Amino acid sequence: MDYTETDEHQLIRDSVREIAADYDWAYWKDCIEENEFPEAYWADLARDGWLGVTIPEEYGGAGLGMLEMSMVIEELSRGGGQGGIIFVLTPVFGGISIQRHGTDEQKEEYLPAIADGEMRFCMGLTEAGAGTNTLNIDTTAERECQEFVISGQKMWISGVENADEMLLIARTSELDPDNPTHGVSMFLVPEPAEQDGISLTPLDVEVPWFETQYQVDIDGLRVHEDRILGAEDGGLYLLWDTLNTERIAGAASAIGGGLRAIDLAVDYANERSVFGQQIGGHQAIQHPLADAYAELLCAREMTYKAASKWDQGEDAGTEANVAKLRSSEAATKAADRAVQTHGGNGFSADYEVYDIWQNSRLLQTVPITNEMVRNFLAEHTLGLPRSY
Repeated sequence: MDYTETDEHQLIRDSVREIAADYDWAYWKDCIEENEFPEAYWADLARDGWLGVTIPEEYGGAGLGMLEMSMVIEELSRGGGQGGIIFVLTPVFGGISIQRHGTDEQKEEYLPAIADGEMRFCMGLTEAGAGTNTLNIDTTAERECQEFVISGQKMWISGVENADEMLLIARTSELDPDNPTHGVSMFLVPEPAEQDGISLTPLDVEVPWFETQYQVDIDGLRVHEDRILGAEDGGLYLLWDTLNTERIAGAASAIGGGLRAIDLAVDYANERSVFGQQIGGHQAIQHPLADAYAELLCAREMTYKAASKWDQGEDAGTEANVAKLRSSEAATKAADRAVQTHGGNGFSADYEVYDIWQNSRLLQTVPITNEMVRNFLAEHTLGLPRSY
């Protein structure tokens, strides 16, 4: 499979690096401390067309693929802060989901607004009683004429306070043991934080982030049938299609963050002198960083392969899961080595590497645990018996 970088790809990287360079660590720390969305950063991404990188040109996007989006995310993450992870909520949950599964009317309504940065998305999927077992969700949507009445509870939902739309997953038919994938639907819910049928409870999370995590309680929320994305009762396979792109995007973000950690460690090792020598001249510093860098490059290759297969309409499930697994582990290792290279300064708020470690470590657990990824690979790729 050919995913050799082209001149266009290098131009993408250069352009994205220029944006990231304008927003230093102090900018991101302010966003985190004030719990504010990075408005200026978002506006620059929209101005240069990056929020619509995969959206077709007829809807105001660049008409590129998941491979190019992966490069954008990687470079934004490598530039510092949390800019790469921004892409999961709106360009993936909103843009890719709608361009792949929306009606013509939905595409006309949403895609230009996403590409222009005028619309932001969140996703309501995870539940306390279901976890990664989406078939077991308790949120229900009962039809009343042309509307659905939705009730349930979602957990660990990011970005609701800044979202113009929520991609909400609910069960529209009872679970059928003989056809368990039937009966789940996806809904487009406008202004979720303002809906009478939705209440939000902030969750206390230790990982520093510019957006709040919420428990979302839904009681009697009414949504018109024209806001179903895809087919009624047939949303699960469409959701899995979206979640594969989420894993690719998350992998790209992890790789960029890991490379950022290596960059910072190398700079520090070249500048820091102890006992009259640069610490970067010692193999005890060099070899762990070289190993971590090599593992990041391997994870990048799998991420690009997954993105390329997705772009060509092939099943990328195995590659997307391998990319998620290896990138999250490689990024965490790179950040750990960067912290160790900095010594005591690695734990200082004046340096960025410990925050990179926290964000990288998180990616071993979300959007799906690495243990569940291994279960998928064992069962669906290797053909071993189901283990859970």
